[in-house]
Order: sequence, then C-alpha cells, then structure tokens
Amino acid sequence: MKIIYFGSDLFSNCLSLLIRKRISIEVVFINDLQGNANFIKKISDENNIKWRSDRPVKEILNQYISIDTTIFIVADYGYILPKTDVQYAVNIHPSLLPKGKGPTPLTYLIDNPEYAGVTIHKLTETPDDGDILVQEKFDIDHNETISSLMVKSQLLAESLLEKLLNDFNEIYVKAIPQVKALSSYQAIPSTERRFVTWSESTTRFRQALRQYGHFGILVELDKQLYITSEAEVTDFDHSFLPGRVIFEDFSIISIAISGGFVIFTKRSLMLINPTSNR
Repeated sequence: MKIIYFGSDLFSNCLSLLIRKRISIEVVFINDLQGNANFIKKISDENNIKWRSDRPVKEILNQYISIDTTIFIVADYGYILPKTDVQYAVNIHPSLLPKGKGPTPLTYLIDNPEYAGVTIHKLTETPDDGDILVQEKFDIDHNETISSLMVKSQLLAESLLEKLLNDFNEIYVKAIPQVKALSSYQAIPSTERRFVTWSESTTRFRQALRQYGHFGILVELDKQLYITSEAEVTDFDHSFLPGRVIFEDFSIISIAISGGFVIFTKRSLMLINPTSNR
C-alpha cells in the first residue's frame, strides 16, 4: 500500500497515523492558504516526507501512481483533484454526509447539530458526493465552539481512518451510496455572517464567537473594520448607547452592547481596512 496525501493542519493527525502505521507515503500535497498547513509541513519534514504546494495536475499525479496499491487520501484539501488513473481515492469530510456538504461545514454545526460527525467516502468528480466508507456522529454541547468542533472532528477522523485502513478492501467494496434526498450544502460563511454590530445582543455576540472565533469575528470601531478572535461577553443592565466605550486602559477596551458589554484585549484587534471599503 502506498499513499499520496492531500491535506492541511485540520486533519494532520491522520498523516501522523499513517506514519505510525509505517505506511509508505510517497508525497504530501498541501494547500497552504493563510498558514493552514504549517503543522503538516513540520510533520513531513521531521519524517523526511516530500511535500509540495503546487496545484496538482493529472500528469504529475499519474507519475506517483504505480502497480502497487496506491491510495489517494484527501483531508481538508483546498483543490479539487483532476481525474487520474488511481484505483482508490478517499476523502475525509467533517460532517455527517450527505448532510453538511461544502468547504467549511464546521462553522454551521452549532446551528445544525444533526450534521455533526465525520465521514470518509470515496472521492468522486463531484465534491463530497462519493459512496460512504465509514462514518460516525458526535454530540454538540451547549457551550461548543468552532475550536472544540475542530478537535472533536480531528480525533474522530483519526479513529475512522484507522478503522478503514485495518480492513480497507472489505470496507471499500461495501461502500454505501449517499441518500441524495438528505443532501444539504453549506457555503463558505460570508463576511456579513461574521460581522457583529454593537446594537446586537449578548446572545448574538456569544453565538458569533462560538461559530467564528477561531477564524475571527468582525467589528467596527471609529469607522474602521477590525477582526478579532478573543472577546469576553458579559450580561449587564446599563443605560449606555450601544457602541460606546465604557472602559479602556493600556491593554483592554470595553464596548457597550445591547444587554451588556464586550471586552477585547487590544492586541487581539487587528485592523483590516476602513468600513467604507467593506
């Protein structure tokens, strides 16, 4: 068995699993957008595994396919692979397919807990559409965040991949087609979904932080747009207008919102651009 691996840091533990199982890894393809593959590069370097960040084309991929059993393993990879001569190809997806198809399903799981799980399925030309090989759900807690969902998904993905590898041929031939009628698709969250205004409630602020805190929520200060992944939200009766600064020192700033206030560390607020350009 020989592996061609495609992925990012989200499922980097799956690459580590392959290494521990002493499975031959020919090359690792990464899609290093916004530094989301730093850890997987580190793992590859430490284990003398070649990695490359170019967009794969058919001619290049076919060079890695041999008469040995070659498996493409795709795990949170940013490019759609071209059709090749590979016999086996699987994708690791962080939702309970066919529910939650799309590039970023984790940000939607808090609103849609019935999507929560991990699926490994056959890779097809249509993204997230292949027959299901192994699948398992997990529960969503009341205080779940995007970060905790990433951890749960990563741990479950490793477990499912090991299960698949231990009985690969048997599971592969018994794959189950997805029920098309149950399909749902989740697009990349828009800027508007991550933008929170001061007139919104403490509940809305907490929800936004739970869903997008890992990537950052967007707020407006002095007509400038900022992104932050750190904030404290407190319920508190007050008469301040939403958006007013009610406390500030050298390290933090607190803003009045509907039904309470929010506190930011100044180092966590990163200026994007003037709001007029948003």
